[in-house]
Amino acid sequence: MNVSKRALLPAFGLKARLEEKDFEQIFQQLYPRIVEVVSRFTESQDEAEEIASDAFWKLWNSPPRNQDNLPGWLYRVATHLGYNALRAKRRRAGYEVAAGRLIFAESGVVDPQRAAEQRDERRRVQAVLLQMPRRDVQILLLRHSGLSYSEIAGAMKINPTSVGTLLARAERKFDHMYREGEQDAS
Repeated sequence: MNVSKRALLPAFGLKARLEEKDFEQIFQQLYPRIVEVVSRFTESQDEAEEIASDAFWKLWNSPPRNQDNLPGWLYRVATHLGYNALRAKRRRAGYEVAAGRLIFAESGVVDPQRAAEQRDERRRVQAVLLQMPRRDVQILLLRHSGLSYSEIAGAMKINPTSVGTLLARAERKFDHMYREGEQDAS
């Protein structure tokens, strides 16, 4: 009986690696979009690229058993990694200061007051996102990164007809929490 090692892997619950050319094609096609999605969590392009690279490393090193929806799997992994990075940032006050300086340097903004306002705005948005359930954060970031409802459904493993409702609820929740923060600041 001549059975390939690759054919046996799923039978034993093991994950088969993608072929190198398949991986390269997926990487070339999706890397820019994954970086764009993750950049909503981060304060620097470098950090977004690092998180996206980590998501692709997870795909290469331990791909999902069901490889029918690799883009959805990648978006989900990347948003989890981005969310975790955001939470870790909150615990590292020194890193936030450095990231704030990096934003100012990268923005090219000459007016220091405007740069401070932008940094404060980004932190307020991140603070609200940290208080929201992960699912709401993911759906907001995926949609505001330009993904279609069907892409969001695939990435989050939800029914495509539910995306609009879940998105509207998440947007209302974000808006309410954001406005609450404005009132507290006054």
